[in-house]
Amino acid sequence: MLTMEFDYEKLAAALVPMLAEEMKKMIGNDFGGHELPPLLTVTMLKEVLHIKSWKASELLGRPDFPVLREAGVLIPRDRLFEWIDNNLDWVENNTGYFNAV
Repeated sequence: MLTMEFDYEKLAAALVPMLAEEMKKMIGNDFGGHELPPLLTVTMLKEVLHIKSWKASELLGRPDFPVLREAGVLIPRDRLFEWIDNNLDWVENNTGYFNAV
């Protein structure tokens, strides 16, 4: 009879970095190996949410959407994710954010 033993700590240490990298790719937040910056451009917003320009324009026109217009059009990263948490139905119905492959 063949039996195997695993060192689960070594297995986890080997798999966790690979899984983390693959998860970053799946959700589209791989911006050159860096985390998202504190302020996103419209192009970054489209990449993060997997949306086209017309949908980004619709979002930016919403009165409840977090956007800074004083220095161009910039979206505060933390406020964006708060907005997503508060508007999950809209995000699920209008973006590919949760369907990223």
